[in-house]
Amino acid sequence: MLDVRRMRVLKEVAEQGSIAAAAQALSFTPSAVSQQIATLEREAGVALAERGPRSIRLTDAGRALVEHTDSILASLEAAEAEIQAIAGVRGGMLRLASFPTAYATIMPAAIGEFRARHPDVDLTLTEGDPLMSIARLRSGELDLALLYEYDYVPLPEDDSIERVALVDDAIRILLPSGHRAAGRRAVPLDSLAEEHWITSTARSSCHEFVARSCRAAGFEPDIGFESDDHGVWQGLVAAGVGVALAPDLALENLHPGVVARPVALHPLKRRIYTAHRAAGRSAAIDAMLDVLRETVAARAAPEPVAAQG
Repeated sequence: MLDVRRMRVLKEVAEQGSIAAAAQALSFTPSAVSQQIATLEREAGVALAERGPRSIRLTDAGRALVEHTDSILASLEAAEAEIQAIAGVRGGMLRLASFPTAYATIMPAAIGEFRARHPDVDLTLTEGDPLMSIARLRSGELDLALLYEYDYVPLPEDDSIERVALVDDAIRILLPSGHRAAGRRAVPLDSLAEEHWITSTARSSCHEFVARSCRAAGFEPDIGFESDDHGVWQGLVAAGVGVALAPDLALENLHPGVVARPVALHPLKRRIYTAHRAAGRSAAIDAMLDVLRETVAARAAPEPVAAQG
């Protein structure tokens, strides 16, 4: 009997083109991927891949198995979803992933509410950037993920993944409190063409977002400082060494030496999505989607005004 989990690994190798890339996408080691394929070959009784020094190529048998894997996985997911729908949200497992700023702001309230409503569901949450989460959704390691997509840096299309917009996260310009533009209600991007810029490392799509946004405004940004920690950005901005573009979710605790202003003329955003496999959405996923929508709506609602006594 062929193991479906190993079939998923072979499918990822076929899509990524190498064992190393598949291992990275699956959060495995390359040796673990090789072992999974070797075991699958023993189960199948035929060679499924031809290995070169730097690449791997599927045999005819391997390609045939990958073609069947998609329909097998879709059928299994549909069966699981039907069973869960019959049972309702009374048990089972829900595996989530989120990027850090949503993990710190949206997810705590959402997890608390979900557990209060559905205490018998085994819920887990891990951290992951959008591309890693998409790969883990596709491989079946995750059930639901929060992704983001910056203006000018679209996520890759994937028919196997269903994305639904959850909320738009507005982008703000971060300026030192003593900056000449700090008193403005909104700041045009091109007015900062001579500034030094602070942004993420190239590992994050934010890096390319800053570069493309500035180019769209008519200038090439002078990026002098890179970090994937938004706290570092704020410290550098407060010290007066540069300016930055940051999403609202990263500004829950704004440094006292920093002001955050909207981008004038052409406002910028990153759109936050929920994502799950297109086939076989479970009752637990539906329940968490409801909770996430409610959580986001509650965050956006204005604070009630205290009654005057």
